[in-house]
Amino acid sequence: MEALEGAGVAARYEREARAAIEAHERGYRLARSRGDVAAAARLAIQLGHDAYAFRGAAEASGWVERAALLVEGEPPSVATAWVTLLRAHFAFADHRPDAALEGSARAIALARELQAVDVEMLALALHGLALVSTGEIEDGMRRLDAAAAAAVGGEMTDADAIETVCCHMIDACKLVRDLERVTEWCLRVRDIATRFGDRQMFSICRTAYADVLLWRGDWERAEEELTAAIEELGALRPGRDVDPLARLAELRRRQGRGDEAQALLVRVESHRFHALLVGLLALDHGDAETAIDAAARFLRRVGEADRFERVAGLDLAVRAAVAGGDVTAARKAAAEIAAIAAACPNAPLRAAALLAEGRVAAAAGEAAACPLLEDASDLFAAAGARYDAALARLELASALHALGHDAPGARAEARARKALEELGARPPQARGGGLSAREAEVLRLVARGMGNADIATELVLSVRTVERHVANVYLKIGASGRTARAVATAWAHAHGIT
Repeated sequence: MEALEGAGVAARYEREARAAIEAHERGYRLARSRGDVAAAARLAIQLGHDAYAFRGAAEASGWVERAALLVEGEPPSVATAWVTLLRAHFAFADHRPDAALEGSARAIALARELQAVDVEMLALALHGLALVSTGEIEDGMRRLDAAAAAAVGGEMTDADAIETVCCHMIDACKLVRDLERVTEWCLRVRDIATRFGDRQMFSICRTAYADVLLWRGDWERAEEELTAAIEELGALRPGRDVDPLARLAELRRRQGRGDEAQALLVRVESHRFHALLVGLLALDHGDAETAIDAAARFLRRVGEADRFERVAGLDLAVRAAVAGGDVTAARKAAAEIAAIAAACPNAPLRAAALLAEGRVAAAAGEAAACPLLEDASDLFAAAGARYDAALARLELASALHALGHDAPGARAEARARKALEELGARPPQARGGGLSAREAEVLRLVARGMGNADIATELVLSVRTVERHVANVYLKIGASGRTARAVATAWAHAHGIT
C-alpha cells in the first residue's frame, strides 16, 4: 500500500492523472480489503488531492468526506488532521473565512500533536490567510511569515505543501495590495516549482505574477505570462485555465478590445470575477443598470466577512451608482471602501478609497472632489499603478470642467489620455452607446438648446448634478472649450440622440 501511495504521488507530480488515480485507487481498495482503516483514510486523502488536481473540487470534497467517515471514532491521526485542514480549505474557497479560521486552528493543534510538520504549516498558512481576509492583517501575516519560513527553510518536505504555503502568502499580499511582497513571492514560488518540476504550480504562479504586471502597466509581459499559463493549464486539465482567461479578459477590456473580452467571458462563467467583469464591460457601454446588478451579485457571492475581496466589487458599485444617478448608494459603497482601507492603510487601498470618495463628491457637485481625485491619482502613480492613476486623473479633469475650471481640466485630461495611450489603453469615449442613460438624456436636452438650469428643472436634478453630467459627456466625446456645446450638439445628432 505504501508503494502504491508513493507511486501515485510521483505520478501526480508528473501530471500523469490516470497513473496517479489508478495507483491510489488500487491502494485504497487493498487497504479496505485488509481492514486497514488508517491506510484507507490516508489513500482517500491522496485521491482527494488527485481529484482536486485533475477533476474538480466536488470530487475532491467527496474523497475528503470519505476519509472523514473512516477516521470517525478512531484515535487522532495524520489523516484526521488532513480532513480538518481540507474542510477548512473548502470553506475558505466558498467565502466562509470564519469557518476556515475555526477549522484551520483545529488542524494546527492536531498536526502539532502528531508532529506532522507539513500539515501544521499548511494549516498555519491557511489560518493566516483567513485572518488577513477578515481584516486581522498583523496577526495573519505573522502566521504566514512563520509558515513561509518553514516552507523555504527546509522544515517541510512535500512539494505540493511547500508551494501551497507560498501561494497562500501570495494571495494574502494580493488581498492587501502589497505588490512588492507579491512580486518577491511569485518569483520564489517559480524557483520552487522549477526545482520540483511542477508545471501546474509554475503556471498558477505565472497568473499571479501577471496580475502584478497588469497592475503596474506592463501589459505586454502580462499578456505573455497569461497566454503561456492558459496554454499550459489547458493542456493539463480542461477548465483549469479559467483563472488566466479571466485576467486576459480584463486586459482586453482595458485595451478597449471589448468584443474580445466579451468572447472570453463565455469561457469563464464559473470564475469568481465573472460578475465583476460583466459589470465593468457594461459600464464601458454606458449600461449602469447591468453594472449595478453585477456589483450586487459579486458582493453577495463574496459575503460580508471577506473584506478585502469586496473592494473591487464596491468600487464597481460606486461607479455604477454614480452613472445611474444614485449618489446615496454610491456614498454608502465608498464609505465601506474607506473603512476597509483604514484597516490596512497601504497606498493602493488608500488610493482606492480616495478615488471612490472623489467620484461621489464629484457626482454631488462638491468642490472637495478635486483634491480627493488628485490625491488618489498621485497615490496610484506612486504605487506604480499607471492605469488607475490615469483613470483617476480623467475623473479629476471631469470634476474641474464641471466646476468651470477649464484650463486645469484640459491639462489633467491631456495628461491622463497620454498615459493611457502609452499603456496601450483606449481612453473612455462614447461610441454609439458609451454614455450612461442619464448622460444621454442630458445630452439630448443640450442638443435641444436648453441651458443647465433648465435641464435641472426638466429632470428634477440639482444644477450641480447636471453640470457633472455635462462635464462627463464632454470628456467622453472629446469636447472642450468654448465650442464644447456646439460639438456636443453635433455629436448628439450624428448618433441619433435627439
